[in-house]
Amino acid sequence: AVAGHGGGYSHLAILPYPARLRHDWPLRGGGMYTVRPIHPDDAQMLQRLVQELSPENRYFRFVSQFRELPPAMLSRFTLIDYDREMALVAVIKDRSMLANGDAVETERIVGVSRYITNPDQSTCEFSLVVADDMSGNGLGSRLMESIIDVARDKGLSEVDGLVLAKNAEMLKLMKKLGFAIKPYAEDPDFKLVTYLL
Repeated sequence: AVAGHGGGYSHLAILPYPARLRHDWPLRGGGMYTVRPIHPDDAQMLQRLVQELSPENRYFRFVSQFRELPPAMLSRFTLIDYDREMALVAVIKDRSMLANGDAVETERIVGVSRYITNPDQSTCEFSLVVADDMSGNGLGSRLMESIIDVARDKGLSEVDGLVLAKNAEMLKLMKKLGFAIKPYAEDPDFKLVTYLL
């Protein structure tokens, strides 16, 4: 560490990959999944997740009708500054058989939770998306609980977000997790959800 600076990496512009945040969890119905920080190498898997979302779920997450992330957005979502933001991905291993009978195992991102620290440096805004075929497996709850834990450990005081009022499943999850849900004065199409850490 540089004298006069707190922490071993505070003098660096971007913190190193936080591998300590990697955890394996049981999947409802069998199998396992891993929750870990996003990595720049995840761009292709993240794009696949977005492409495979239903138009409705893509709109609920991005409030846009694009079918895939534009290159600049994809880069922005995978090349992150771990000091000011965090993105956690849920990853499963898909197993398939080749024509010659060999088994191949590939990884697939099936959910992402993220936060970005607000300009006040004490609160953060979250986002969450789960693959359509993995809905109802507890991934949304686990990803939100995990990102809340990271925000708390970072010393932030509140997690907040805007959820489309039509997104009943997300609002149900927010209520279950203990978020306060209020009307959003600037746009009645959204609800403001907040969680004190």
